Amino acid sequence: MSVDGVTASGARLRREYAALVICSVVLVMLRLIGFGLPLETDEANYAYIGARLLAGDRLYVEVWDHQPPGAFMLFGAAGAIFGDREATYRGLATAASLASLVSVFVILRRTTGSAATATLGAVLFSLASSDPGTAGEGCNREVFMNALILGVWALLLRPEGGPKVGRVLVAGVLLGVASLLKTVVVVHWVAAVLMIAVCSGRGDKTLTAPSRSGAWVKASALAAGPAVIWTTVTVYFAATGRGGLFLDAVFGFNLGYSDPGEPFLMRFVRFFSPPRHPHIFESARAVWVLGAAGAVITGARLLRRRDCAREAGMFLLAGAAYVATCLPAQFWPHYYYLMIPPVTMLSAVVASDAAVQVGRRGPGFTLMARALLILPAAWLGYAQAKAYVLAPPLKITESRYNSRDFWARVHGLKVRAVTEPADQVFVYGSDAGVYFYAGRRCASRYTMIGSLDARYPGSADRRRTLIEDLRRNRPRLILRTGEAMFPEFDRLLSEEYERIGVDHHDHRPGEIILVVYADRRRPVAAIDWEWDRSEAARLNE
Repeated sequence: MSVDGVTASGARLRREYAALVICSVVLVMLRLIGFGLPLETDEANYAYIGARLLAGDRLYVEVWDHQPPGAFMLFGAAGAIFGDREATYRGLATAASLASLVSVFVILRRTTGSAATATLGAVLFSLASSDPGTAGEGCNREVFMNALILGVWALLLRPEGGPKVGRVLVAGVLLGVASLLKTVVVVHWVAAVLMIAVCSGRGDKTLTAPSRSGAWVKASALAAGPAVIWTTVTVYFAATGRGGLFLDAVFGFNLGYSDPGEPFLMRFVRFFSPPRHPHIFESARAVWVLGAAGAVITGARLLRRRDCAREAGMFLLAGAAYVATCLPAQFWPHYYYLMIPPVTMLSAVVASDAAVQVGRRGPGFTLMARALLILPAAWLGYAQAKAYVLAPPLKITESRYNSRDFWARVHGLKVRAVTEPADQVFVYGSDAGVYFYAGRRCASRYTMIGSLDARYPGSADRRRTLIEDLRRNRPRLILRTGEAMFPEFDRLLSEEYERIGVDHHDHRPGEIILVVYADRRRPVAAIDWEWDRSEAARLNE
């Protein structure tokens, strides 16, 4: 009997490993489609600033962004090791997605005890990992945050009893690292503390109060990693004379950035109807619908009984992802990518539970039960094929930011063609891709000018700093996009620069979307600065 049991167990494990391998292959194949796409603005900015840090520039002084240093360090290290090119950062995101895939499987396996549910969750995540509606095919911070956050949940959800203190310490370190990418990870720390309390009961079956002494010890252990990491980072910037600049950029500025001028709770309502990007839910509608149903069902179970600690863990993961998505109150598509893992997992739970209920009706319902397992993957797969796999390159990204990523790549190459490697340039806009593809240094610390907007605290000081940077570094070219200028910048252009070219809107010929200026002292070769988006497809052939 024991031999048969071992054989059966080994066969089961082989099937599960085989399913994970197949899902991994699907995930990689889908992500490879996006390797030829240009980096989006944020991604290009991380790569550019990462390269500048390697060249000796100081973060928040020579280069500035309102983000913690994690993304710049990550992209800089990857670029130094594997080369500063698109494939490096896409490949890094693929590795992070594979780690997320394994964690999704592990979490579902431990939460539900069902290999079928875990496999379905892995299938759904492999299909949604490159979801274009949430910028999944790219390499923005959320891709890496997911890998770290899911790793935390995989560590904390143990088969028997609560997690050991050592595992909690490691989970805390992962959360600390993730928070260096984006500070909203603090929400997941709170959720993890609650989950530790929930899962501190005997056999992980009883919901318990956070006052349990063991839970408090583990909560402290979970806090140790972020505390050490953030103390070290803060002390480093303070010791290098940048403490105030660091705190103002990462915390002070972001308080204004995340203030939409409406009641705080409205951001949690706007999540369901993003004001600028209503397409977000379209390409992964299957898991959004099923995931929402799963959240409601799981929440109802938690209210009805107290023997579902593991379901509480999944519910807390989804809730934390929802809050973290809403907190910035900006609703960019890639913010929603934090929700992709929990909604795929909840979708798998809903479909599997429905299949089990139908299958219990008798042998005649077996086919229907299997169909309930296949339907979500088929629905999601069809939508992803239409919006991503079979879509032209430009179509994949244009619903998010029009053609700005392709546009920035083209103009970056034009800038490279008429300037020398030592020349500095400046883009009065938020198209950091120009710097990345031009291989030219930004003449100011502000690689994107959003922080100069008058509605944000400190904008007047940053505007003065910009003018000082530009007069000191004197860019050879200045590219001005549609953002409104302020008087000092307008005066600088009129005194020192001459207009040498424009780019008109493709569908509204009379509308200028880019004006190019050259330093009067150092003219550049005359080229055509017009670009039509129809050229995007040819650039990706």
